[in-house]
Amino acid sequence: RQLFTILPLVAATAYTLLLIALVVRGSAQSGHRWWFSTVLIASILWALSLFLIPASMQPNVSQWLLAASTALLGATTAAYVGWNTEHRWLFMGAVPLLLAPLFDLLWPYPRWLETQLRETWQPTTGTLLTLSTWTALNLAILGLSWREYSHTRPPWHANRLLHWIVFVGATAFGELLTVMPNVWLSAPGQIFRFAAIIGLFRAITSHRLFDVRARLRRGFAFTLTSLVSAIPAAIVFTTILRMRESFPVRDWLAFYVAAMLVIAGGFVLYQPIRRRVSRIVYRYLVGEEFQAGKVVRRYSRAISRTLDMQQLAHEIVGTISDLLQTTRGALLLVGAIEEGYEVEVIPGLNHPQHGRKVFAPGSQFIASLLEQPQPLLQYDLDFNPYYASLTPDERQWLAEQDMEVYVPIHHAEQLDGLIALGPKASGLAYRANELELFQVLAEQTVIALQNARLYSELNRQNDRIRSLNIDLRQQNERLEILDRIKSDFITIASHELRTPLTQVKGYADILTHLNEAGPVEQSETRRIMEHINRAAARLEKLITALLDASELETTGMELARMPATLDMAFNLALEPLNAALHERRIQLKREGVGDIPQLEVDPQRLAQAFHNVLGNAVKYTPDHGVITVSAALVPGVDGKQDYVEVVIADTGIGIEPRYHQLIFEKFFRIGNPELHSTGATKFKGGGPGLGLHIAKGVVEAHGGHIWVESSGEDENNLPGSRFHILIPMSAEAKTEIKGLEIERLTELRSGEIGD
Repeated sequence: RQLFTILPLVAATAYTLLLIALVVRGSAQSGHRWWFSTVLIASILWALSLFLIPASMQPNVSQWLLAASTALLGATTAAYVGWNTEHRWLFMGAVPLLLAPLFDLLWPYPRWLETQLRETWQPTTGTLLTLSTWTALNLAILGLSWREYSHTRPPWHANRLLHWIVFVGATAFGELLTVMPNVWLSAPGQIFRFAAIIGLFRAITSHRLFDVRARLRRGFAFTLTSLVSAIPAAIVFTTILRMRESFPVRDWLAFYVAAMLVIAGGFVLYQPIRRRVSRIVYRYLVGEEFQAGKVVRRYSRAISRTLDMQQLAHEIVGTISDLLQTTRGALLLVGAIEEGYEVEVIPGLNHPQHGRKVFAPGSQFIASLLEQPQPLLQYDLDFNPYYASLTPDERQWLAEQDMEVYVPIHHAEQLDGLIALGPKASGLAYRANELELFQVLAEQTVIALQNARLYSELNRQNDRIRSLNIDLRQQNERLEILDRIKSDFITIASHELRTPLTQVKGYADILTHLNEAGPVEQSETRRIMEHINRAAARLEKLITALLDASELETTGMELARMPATLDMAFNLALEPLNAALHERRIQLKREGVGDIPQLEVDPQRLAQAFHNVLGNAVKYTPDHGVITVSAALVPGVDGKQDYVEVVIADTGIGIEPRYHQLIFEKFFRIGNPELHSTGATKFKGGGPGLGLHIAKGVVEAHGGHIWVESSGEDENNLPGSRFHILIPMSAEAKTEIKGLEIERLTELRSGEIGD
């Protein structure tokens, strides 16, 4: 009893030593350490109160301090799990404890308590409130922690919570024994509580915790095996007792011989029974043991025949999954680049598609795998202070992979790749022998990975050569077309120049002949001069187009920007075409053009671009066709309405897709140059091939972009063409419009611009 009396003082000393060790050892998780230090301080005060203050003194200070330490343990749990509710636990514990003295003062002894119990225990109302607070806090800690544990999927993360739950429960059980009035229960309760606090101390100061579930399974398996294996011994013992009753007292020698035979038979049966029972129990409770040599041979055969990187990832993860029921996995290729290390994800099993991530040169994740050729757990990345320097971006990427372990693949002291494996389907953590097997398999993967890399690089080079050949073929076709354009230009230019010159010379000769024959009437002179002026105007227009094209090639087009409306520019562009539209019965529709606010553009140049595109639509649209001009505002990259898109759509013969880029080249025109005929607006009328080229130059000089959409050329079905012109609203909005994706623009304008 004297030993039990000084036991609280010994406990206070032990708690003090733990507090000193906590301060000296420290922890990266400073929040955990600080709150747990308050628990140790409360435990020291509690143990001293048991030693110094009689239990009969009211209010019961020791019970009050015990409840206070439980409230602090709740705050520690909140910091440990990451609930961020530490102060809420203090409030839940402080309010009832502060009310306990008031209850003792107002209602010292509860009347509803049974008389017999009140005489033996004599609890006060404050004591009951304190014990109720202690019970409620413990139940809340265990219940909330268990709920968090049940929702935690990664095995080692769940084991961390289970470890905490086990020792919090053990602490509560030890405290329950200490409040018992029987000294033979309270003294062991103090020892039991201190042992549980040591378990919590280890959880706070170290991230390396033993696998609780594995030890429980092994303990249960050992107990069950021992009990089942003891059946032969029980049978032997029972048999000997019955034999003793059947043998005469004097015939002890016969009894001794018979007993030895029975014991020998039981001993012979014991080992086979134990081995068989142990094999069955451990197979279903702990997990079947694998033969490392057999696994390595099977693994080597599977990956040695694989050259494709994707297939290699499937073989690696599939083999391990067949062995350990791994739920997911991938092969990560690691390569050194200027920015650090690039990690490429090759999906293996139940993993998202390919992805790449660049780690900085000093990344602790890559550095640790380079230095230590051993598996790295995601649990270590989350809780080991050594990896505290990982950036939030790196942690987020690793969390998105949802892997449990990363196994490095080294070659010539370089990190070639990683085998990333997710958790087991059973939810159990990987055992030490399994992690060791993973590293052996990674060493077997080096040659296969090198071969797959070489094979993949060879395929990439072949694809690149194939792509270059395609590009070269396309460029050759383009050069052939451009070379033909240069050859055709002489034919077209001579025709375009000769026709107006012939008209000028012919009408001049007629005028001369009429003048020599006698007086010429003024009406005839006027008619002849109109023909001469028309031919001269066409010649002037051609020369102007040639000069504009030359200006684009040399100095670029100069613009005279001013505020102008899109409607005004279209009116200027349509004025020369009105007669042709009326003559050929082509209907022109305008949608939204007048709704566009003022732009900061060169109206003359913009009208020139619109005129050339509209003229092209008139030429290649049959009589009685339809040309639709529509305009709408288009948001830029920042979401502002910085651009206007104009769509000029016709119901003409269309354009072959292979010519969609070439039609904007200088002197390019579709068709046989030998069939060229001069006609500015007649159906399929010819031209020098400069209109769309100049239109493109004008649009790009404004910082815009022009392109065409057409399914093909067909004079019977008339698929038509759609010319898109994207123009900035102002000079400040002039950005790299080519960087705006055409597909995105199509989505933005859907519903606003008709087909």
